[in-house]
Amino acid sequence: MATEINIIPLGGLGEIGINCMAIEYEGRILVIDAGLMFPDETTMPGVDLVIPDFTWLIERADRISGLVLTHGHEDHIGAAGFLLRELENVPVYGTRLTLAMAEQRLKEAHVDKADLIEIAPRTRLTTGPFDLEFIRVNHSILDGVGVAINTPLGAIVHTGDFKIDQANTDDRVDLYKFAEYGENGVLLLLSDSTNADMPGCTDSETVVGRTLTKIFNKADGRVILACFASSLARIRQVARAAKAAGRKMVFEGRGMIHSVKLAKSLGYLEIGDDDEVTLAESADVPDSELVIVATGSQGEPMSALTRMAHGDHKQISIKKGDTVILSARSIPGHEKAITRLIDLFYRQGARVLDGKAVKVHTSGHGQAEELKLMLNLTRPKYFVPIHGETHKLIRHGDLARSLGWENDQIWILENGRSLTIDDDGAHFGEVVQSGRKVVDGNRLGEPEDPIFRNRLKLAGGGLVVVTVVVSNIGGLLTRPTVAISGVHYESDFDLTLEAAEVAERVVNDWYDAGAEGFSPDGRSDTEPLSSLLQKEVRSLFRHSISRRPSIWPQVIVLGSDQFEGDNDDSEG
Repeated sequence: MATEINIIPLGGLGEIGINCMAIEYEGRILVIDAGLMFPDETTMPGVDLVIPDFTWLIERADRISGLVLTHGHEDHIGAAGFLLRELENVPVYGTRLTLAMAEQRLKEAHVDKADLIEIAPRTRLTTGPFDLEFIRVNHSILDGVGVAINTPLGAIVHTGDFKIDQANTDDRVDLYKFAEYGENGVLLLLSDSTNADMPGCTDSETVVGRTLTKIFNKADGRVILACFASSLARIRQVARAAKAAGRKMVFEGRGMIHSVKLAKSLGYLEIGDDDEVTLAESADVPDSELVIVATGSQGEPMSALTRMAHGDHKQISIKKGDTVILSARSIPGHEKAITRLIDLFYRQGARVLDGKAVKVHTSGHGQAEELKLMLNLTRPKYFVPIHGETHKLIRHGDLARSLGWENDQIWILENGRSLTIDDDGAHFGEVVQSGRKVVDGNRLGEPEDPIFRNRLKLAGGGLVVVTVVVSNIGGLLTRPTVAISGVHYESDFDLTLEAAEVAERVVNDWYDAGAEGFSPDGRSDTEPLSSLLQKEVRSLFRHSISRRPSIWPQVIVLGSDQFEGDNDDSEG
């Protein structure tokens, strides 16, 4: 019987975030990761999260053999709850820390029961037709793995997010196991492309640790360090540097406190009781003996670091002599917020250090030489770059080409564009439904939903509500009313009067032209008058103040008996 394997990317290709890969084999499906991304407020205002479109998977729910979570970052586990609440009895595989972090996301998505199966590196198991083995990798979070899927055509190796940090003895990548698969025959390599366009190798976390130790020793005042709450490899280095410099640590920010507490309870962080104090206790610790580790490295509005910078934090005020360390790279779109934070800290007498000035940050993803080493270790027959924007995928393909792989061995995919591998070779398969869904409050929506265009219009031009009350037999019953919000810097009183006059003229002209009355219980027949009101009022604002606010006309139709009754009541 012929063997056929389909590789179906549902997220994470041509973008950073919402990672999700499906592998179809012998009529069954294995899902690797189910991540989210955070919205761009400039295009999706008010949106909470962005997740993959899981329609293709949900329509095949009875064929899914398992979900593998490679590590605990949000762009790999954050949407798992949204997927699992649509499925039944699907086992979820991950390391101890990964599952502990995913469990919180499942609760938030109201997934009460989930079949969580803990694995360890070099664990080998079978789910459905899939023969899996997990391989330790090194990343900015602890306990990450890649996964190998053994098939009659050879192994499919998915690296997960990785770098090759040879100096870090805590969480070494299992190069031997990757090489072993390369020796036995790898059919397909799916490999992280995040830093494919960066030459050389990524700096070791130990370099950051040594830099932090020097800074902690030299700083006269407090050190306030911000990083991602999930960057447990970094937090481990901070803890070691603080201990070496004789400083006590205090953790601030809900996400940071939760992550550290979880990692300590599972044995991934060793911080002694004598090395840590609470925020309240920190007031009694000399500034030269304190490190505050907080969330907010991206300038998030409600984060601990942002509240400190703005003077809104109830217990921590920035003072002259503080050293603020931004121990994270800036995510595209957050640069302005970070720059504002830096300025605020300098105005208050603090010194700010980031990865541009000194080695206080290093990436969790391998650069060109590490990616080339992974290719040479595994020696795949076919190669698909994953996890990265399109130009990163293409550059990763170029790296493979420079090592001798031919064009027909390198496949650059995009979300929804599947790859089929069978006894005859590899070729593009069917295009499946993919894309993004937005989490907006308690509903799932489409990124193209008109509501987001309306929100952007409101943010950009303000709002004008024009209300006219007319009789069902024809004619205005009251003078039109106009409410204006966020349209002009000066008083809107004159504009309000002008807009009301325009609305009155439009309605009178409408009836003078022979328009008939309306049904009191009918709304659709008011649409022509509403459209005309919108057009004329918009024209007024465009010509008077050169603005284009959102115009919302409301035409209210009352029967004559309703209106007369109201008048009788008012006169009585």
